Amino acid sequence: MIIKLTTDKIDTLKDYVDSDIVKRLDENRNFFMALNEKVYFITFHWLDEKKVTLFANHDHFICATDSEAVMECVNNIDIPDDGILQLHEFMLELTANDVYKLESLENMIISLEDNLLMDKSPSGDGIRDIIKVRKDLLKVKRYYEQMEFLTDEIAAIDPAFGFIDKKFDRLLEFVLHLQEYIEQVREAYQSQIDIEQNNIMKVFTVVTSIFLPLTLIAGWYGMNLRMPEFKWAWGYPFVIGMSLAVIAALVIIFKKKKWF
Repeated sequence: MIIKLTTDKIDTLKDYVDSDIVKRLDENRNFFMALNEKVYFITFHWLDEKKVTLFANHDHFICATDSEAVMECVNNIDIPDDGILQLHEFMLELTANDVYKLESLENMIISLEDNLLMDKSPSGDGIRDIIKVRKDLLKVKRYYEQMEFLTDEIAAIDPAFGFIDKKFDRLLEFVLHLQEYIEQVREAYQSQIDIEQNNIMKVFTVVTSIFLPLTLIAGWYGMNLRMPEFKWAWGYPFVIGMSLAVIAALVIIFKKKKWF
């Protein structure tokens, strides 16, 4: 028999388990207890952070939650009688599309990598996109970590849940792989930003190097001294020509050295 409850009706569980256990439910984020042989009490938080409480024995399968997605999994259970088998099928329904969701997330990271690394002008928007994906992955990782702990305990008591335990193990490994992948994307994008900044600094350095001799010339002729060139009719054009020659010579030198 399947019973569906909202979290405000959680006290209904006192009809099936001791009230102290229900109290421990409120005090723990994730909780598993085998109350007897083939009598299980489980709590966890789904990806939407809404709490899920499960009770299962041969006669009943009870799910208390406000999560619509989790209730949809309960609605898909088609085993009519045995609550333990219904719990098993619920766990299968809970993970039915997880591989496809993680593959979609992986494809999204691939697209993000292509967009970021093909962008010739890296910006802060790219870093924000990467940080958002990293936060989403961290949330997913925490979910699978808690489920791995819970299913480890269930499988240790009931080998029938061994497949589900291994499935959560593989899903967690997939998420860890995605975390490594997004970290590689972040490092590659950061390298691209560093290269862009180095190119900008190189331009500033070249411009500074070109105008440094001109600053020296301007400072020399800006001194309040009587220089012979001041009485020369071609003195002013000579200084202009010398400045242009210095600029041309430095540009040629920098070009040959491939500094820009």
